[in-house]
Amino acid sequence: LEVSKLLFPHHPSPTCLCCGPPTSQTLRHTTMGTLFRSEPMHLVRLFVQIEAARNTVDELGKAGFIQFRDLNPNANAFQRNFVNEVRRAEDMEKKLRYFQTMIERAGIPYDENLKNTNDALAEFDNRQIEQLEVHFEELEREISQLSQNQETLERNYNELIEMSHVLEKDESFFGQGPSHSPPFGYEPEHSPLLAEAGINMSLGLLTGVIPRSKVPSFERVLWRTTRGNLFFRTAEIEDDIKDPSTGQEIEKNVFVVLYQGRQAEVKIRKLCDAFQANLYPCPEAAEERANTRMQVKTRLDDLRRVLDQTRSHSLRLLNTIASQLTVWKAQVIREKSIYHTMNLFNYDVGRRCLIAEGWCPNNDKDMAIINSALDLAERRSVGIARTALQIIPSHEAPPTYYKTNEFTEQFQQLIDSYGMARYQEVNPAPFAIVTFPFLFGVMFGDIGHGFLFLLTSLAMLWIYPKIKDQKINEMLVMLFSGRYLIVLMSFFAIYCGALYNECFGLPTAIFPTNWSFGTLTNETISSSTYASRTDPNYAYPFGVDYYWKVSANELFFYNSLKMKMSVIMGIIQMLFGLVLSLLNQIYFMKPLNFVFEWIPQVVFMLSIFGYMDLLIIYKWLTNWAGQNPPQLLNLMIAMILYPWENAPEYQMYGGQHTVQVILLILAFISVPLMLLPKPFILRYLHNKKMRAQSHGTSLLEEDGKESVSSVSSGGHGEHGEEFDFSEVFIHQIIHTIEYVLGCISNTASYLRLWALSLAHAQLSEVFWERVMVFMFQQGGFFAVFIGWSVWAGLTVGILLLMESLSAFLHALRLHWVEFQNKFYMGDGYKFTPFSYSAVFTEYVPA
Repeated sequence: LEVSKLLFPHHPSPTCLCCGPPTSQTLRHTTMGTLFRSEPMHLVRLFVQIEAARNTVDELGKAGFIQFRDLNPNANAFQRNFVNEVRRAEDMEKKLRYFQTMIERAGIPYDENLKNTNDALAEFDNRQIEQLEVHFEELEREISQLSQNQETLERNYNELIEMSHVLEKDESFFGQGPSHSPPFGYEPEHSPLLAEAGINMSLGLLTGVIPRSKVPSFERVLWRTTRGNLFFRTAEIEDDIKDPSTGQEIEKNVFVVLYQGRQAEVKIRKLCDAFQANLYPCPEAAEERANTRMQVKTRLDDLRRVLDQTRSHSLRLLNTIASQLTVWKAQVIREKSIYHTMNLFNYDVGRRCLIAEGWCPNNDKDMAIINSALDLAERRSVGIARTALQIIPSHEAPPTYYKTNEFTEQFQQLIDSYGMARYQEVNPAPFAIVTFPFLFGVMFGDIGHGFLFLLTSLAMLWIYPKIKDQKINEMLVMLFSGRYLIVLMSFFAIYCGALYNECFGLPTAIFPTNWSFGTLTNETISSSTYASRTDPNYAYPFGVDYYWKVSANELFFYNSLKMKMSVIMGIIQMLFGLVLSLLNQIYFMKPLNFVFEWIPQVVFMLSIFGYMDLLIIYKWLTNWAGQNPPQLLNLMIAMILYPWENAPEYQMYGGQHTVQVILLILAFISVPLMLLPKPFILRYLHNKKMRAQSHGTSLLEEDGKESVSSVSSGGHGEHGEEFDFSEVFIHQIIHTIEYVLGCISNTASYLRLWALSLAHAQLSEVFWERVMVFMFQQGGFFAVFIGWSVWAGLTVGILLLMESLSAFLHALRLHWVEFQNKFYMGDGYKFTPFSYSAVFTEYVPA
């Protein structure tokens, strides 16, 4: 504790020896937030007069800086104060959906995107919303009546069309002599009764229209039902016609049935209903049929004019609605969100006011916007007192709020997908802006592939402003949301490809090489011939010398280089994560975590893995000419398994054995330091607090900070939370084991940088040699063209699409697991203020 006072001289009391989330009280005196830490927040309480509540919430929704809390958590949706107003808005929303359906059915274009337009946010009161509700009812009634009239007219029109075809085809039927033949392949069991009896009897007539696809089965069933005692003929209608009942255009046939007897007529009519055949009357006399055709033609002309007028009137009405549909929808959604928000408030019967509580940013700029909104609400509510705003203390963890722009939002979403940052802890997003695309470039490093990736990303930047207001596929929306991230990934892929000296898997001879085979020719050079350096003082200016790409031991060289490079990068990033953890300890004033967690963690990592990185760099910088350098992997294994043996084959510098023994002792000491002291100190502080309370004293500071008991057990509750030593001790055991084993597994996990980079380079080389070079050797234009096409397809499909997705996911894993678990808690919750822009963006129809 004395050490903690020296480290944190401004730390007011031992109550902040916590590992729980900070509260609005413990971080009361904060400055303006940045992307590095979330915005400072405080809890406010509003006393809103009931008459001015709607206007107040409306103005606060335009400002969008208060996240309201639900003060009625035990009340269901039907027990809220403003359930009737919400239901009214939902009814209006239902009418708007009906309007939208009719507009889409008519094929009228309209704007589907809800926007924060001035019309949508124009001031309107309850009287205006009531007028809008009445207007919706009138429009719904008129549209419904027009729709019903139009459907009736269209049904009559389609029936007349079918009847005109029936009369036309029947004329040809009756102009032919009676003939009959059974359906093809059908053999009746009995002979027709009329033919058997030879009696000339009067026949009945039924004619109509039937779908063409049902004619064969209809004819077969008719034949079996009447036992062949019928005359059946059909004729195709050339044009597709609308069915009167469904309105769909289908192929149809006109049919004529001659039958005998009342029973046969009843059966045939039932079959017509079953097969969706429409029956129409047809006069037997030719003169009557001609008169009927003239009457049908006249009625068709009259119906066509009435239908045109009805459709024209309906289109004018729907066009008028379509021009206002988006604004109306925004206003109704706005009204619904206002009363949804007011249902979160508590109603004070005695004061006849609503009491609201919510989180808002604690800075002068945002508070000025909130006060300005309250002033506007006061001016709109004439004669009503201004809403009182009061800042209140709270022991709850505030929400996390970052102010991002179009560029930083993409990286913040990557971090938030893992978990929302705890209030004002260090945010990994600013560092991910550089480290994420860089690690992607390490795995995807190739100048050619990176350049193609860059062209694609620049095209996305050019296209996005043209399509951002359009309705596009959800996958494309996700892809375009990461356009700036893809640009940076492309740049780092080109940069790392230049370091590897690889362009589509091939070397680039930009600078002169420092290796030569002397006077040897290609015929005398073999795979066992060694090249020599031409100038011992010359170093390749940038990246890897291109001569390594044509050497027999290329794979061994790149394998060693990329593997060790991956380990160094991993240790550096994890150590940086520990540095960010230190910043959290200092900011949240946690000296106990600093002394008995952070210091042992750093010592453990540097003693083993930091030492391994130093050996890698030392081995690179040492001239081993004439010597056999030790294998670092075997050296590290011997260091841990045989710490007291001083094996000469592993010696790299003087005093190495002593240094390694000291580092191992420090590493082993750091493990119990992480495990034991913190739980016992917390129990001591808890017992001390209990003894003080038993004598009527209190350890609470005057500024109202939390007690030791609440913060030492995790800080997830308020005062009165019991201290469970076994739970704290088990938590510390798990944390210690996780860190120790995590150092090993996380370091090994960074080897994915080596594996994917090597695989990418080898695939590029294989595609070039086995496809392009092979087809070049065949000779001929077509062989070269086919080879280039196959190579380009493999490059785009596998290396640019599949490999880029794989590298992206691996880079994401390294940030989420290996980097962020050193300092990032990720157990906070996002600041979601009541804002019309968010309401319109996230709106989903019910």
